[in-house]
Amino acid sequence: MKRGRESKRNDGERDRELLDSRWFDRYNSADCPGRHDSRSCGRSGWARGRVVTGGPDRSIVRGAMWRVTAVAWILSSLANGLSADVIRLENGGELRGELLGAVTRTPGETIVMRTLAGSRVEVSGERVRLVARRPLKVEQYEMRAERVASESDTAEGHWELAEWCRKQRLPGQRREHLERVVSLDPGHKQAHYGLRHTLRDGKWMTREEFMESRGLVRFRGRYMTPQQRDDLQVNTIGAAAYRKWFSQIRIWHRWMKTRDPVQQARGRDELLGISDPAAVVPLVRILGRDDVPTTRGLLARVLGGIPGPAPVGPLVGLVLRDASYAVRGQARNAIGSNRLGAAVPFAIAALGDGSNEVVRRAAVLLGQCGDLAAVPHLIVALVTRHVYRVRVPGSRHPSFAVARDGTPVHPAVAQGFGVPPEVISGMQAGRFPFGVVILPPQFSERETQVISVVVDRENPEVLAALKKLTEHDGPGYNRRAWQLWWLAFQQGSK
Repeated sequence: MKRGRESKRNDGERDRELLDSRWFDRYNSADCPGRHDSRSCGRSGWARGRVVTGGPDRSIVRGAMWRVTAVAWILSSLANGLSADVIRLENGGELRGELLGAVTRTPGETIVMRTLAGSRVEVSGERVRLVARRPLKVEQYEMRAERVASESDTAEGHWELAEWCRKQRLPGQRREHLERVVSLDPGHKQAHYGLRHTLRDGKWMTREEFMESRGLVRFRGRYMTPQQRDDLQVNTIGAAAYRKWFSQIRIWHRWMKTRDPVQQARGRDELLGISDPAAVVPLVRILGRDDVPTTRGLLARVLGGIPGPAPVGPLVGLVLRDASYAVRGQARNAIGSNRLGAAVPFAIAALGDGSNEVVRRAAVLLGQCGDLAAVPHLIVALVTRHVYRVRVPGSRHPSFAVARDGTPVHPAVAQGFGVPPEVISGMQAGRFPFGVVILPPQFSERETQVISVVVDRENPEVLAALKKLTEHDGPGYNRRAWQLWWLAFQQGSK
């Protein structure tokens, strides 16, 4: 009996070494329920005693230790804001997890990380290209997105990922996958509702498209008729000044349309003498609608002579959207170098334009502005999606076919004679900004209809502007790699 007690005592002493002293003291407390030595129990109930850890209770102690370690790791992650940092190596590989310490990027530095698998990794700073810190949910999204893109590029897979993004409060990523769902399944109602699309006359459209179909324009955050917008502009600059300039500019414009050279020169000189910012709107409404390129070029010169930021927006519009190369050049010269900063917001907004030509021209202008605020927007615009309207042989009865990639298309497109390859390549090169009309000989006598062709365009001007602003060669048209580099650049750890 005595030997049995000594054996149990020795087992307890050996198992005590498995626990840190503070954990042993915790288990040695009367507040902790457990199996106590009979000598430490009294009639009044449990008293302070020691835990007998010998025998079958060893597994309980070891399990408690592992649970404590796991809880400590989870609490540590929560305390750090659930961060998942990224280390990109010179050889192109990536390490993901939690950085253990600050990164100074000094010579001879060793960067330490605990990976997502829980292992500790030490990397020489000379092998690291960049270091970026970001939330854990972003890292989880990257892993899920890669899996969806590689394994199940289906509407169901992207919809599930979009729902996960909604719960994780990642609106930008959610919208991207909702758009992919709509492209794979045009009739997916929940995805359309998530994108705030409206079903009108059997067609899903955005709020902007719906308002435009009703003849409304967006001005100062509200939708209104063009006349209401003009009235608000009149009230802003002053009704009297607006009416004065509108009538006067209309007279001078008529002088320029006469056959009298003297009268033409007089009207041109009067217009060039304008320097009042209140004349900007009348100038744009009258001269900007003229079909003659020389008149629109004169508009650029007149706006360039008006001081202040008021003419910058119309000048940027001429630079980006005028059909004449000469007019675009005159408008760019009229902006000058001292007002390029005021042109940045207008150029950034144009990166989302439906015309690929406008997107590329806006990128050139942003590259000349030299404002780093445009970098995130340029990264998004590296690859843009554009819709072209194509007329193909049609039918009175709507029908559909499935292309080789599984996309529902018009039968003419699926059979290969709807959109010839040279037309597709021409769209990708930007040679048909206003669409095309295709009438193959075998269908010249039949009824036709207009369909939409979606083309993804890589924009070299956008890439050139990014390289110029960041002074970084960059990873080509890889938007994710650019975003990761930009995050590291902002944190000063590139």
